[in-house]
Amino acid sequence: MQKIHFRALQKTKLKKYPNLHFKQDFQIFKECFYIIKKLKAKKILIFIPLAYEPNLVKFRHLLSKKCILFVPFMQDKSLKIVKLRLPFIKKRFGILEPMNSFLETKIDLAIVPVIGIDKNLKRIGHGQGFYDRFFANLHYKPNIIFTQSIHALSEKKITQNHDIMGEFYINPYRKYYRKENKNDRVNNRICIRYNRHRNRIPNC
Repeated sequence: MQKIHFRALQKTKLKKYPNLHFKQDFQIFKECFYIIKKLKAKKILIFIPLAYEPNLVKFRHLLSKKCILFVPFMQDKSLKIVKLRLPFIKKRFGILEPMNSFLETKIDLAIVPVIGIDKNLKRIGHGQGFYDRFFANLHYKPNIIFTQSIHALSEKKITQNHDIMGEFYINPYRKYYRKENKNDRVNNRICIRYNRHRNRIPNC
């Protein structure tokens, strides 16, 4: 299935799941929070959600005890980083954002919403390319967690070279992470197994 068709199908499914229950949001949050602690990440980029996206902002008081929180700010055809703070203002595409700032910082980890992912754990987004351009312009590579409110994994490669790749994919139903294989020509693979006992991030 081509990316455009996959995106349209998942958007239809997502719009049937507005306003997730607290339990589902918290389940996604606790998995993200475990990874944040495991990686000892301190500067975290999260997102202010649309109606059908997981709302991690509601747990900002827990995250801010360990981390400094930032969110994306739309600037031209890309994004910049601003500190998470009230009030929020509705911008293009109905997205809420805080006020602009001229802060320059380096993030350790980014939690990024997706419409879905493909078999290489590469992102299918809304098709505007904001996140792709943002990460392409960084001179460093933060860890990336993809998250969404449904399970939307294509078992085929349907993304392009410019689409960003994540290390983790978390939804209320399954958790995936990418393992690099340096011993052969297979650069990476997605692992479904996930440690429920929280003592380590497992190897495949």
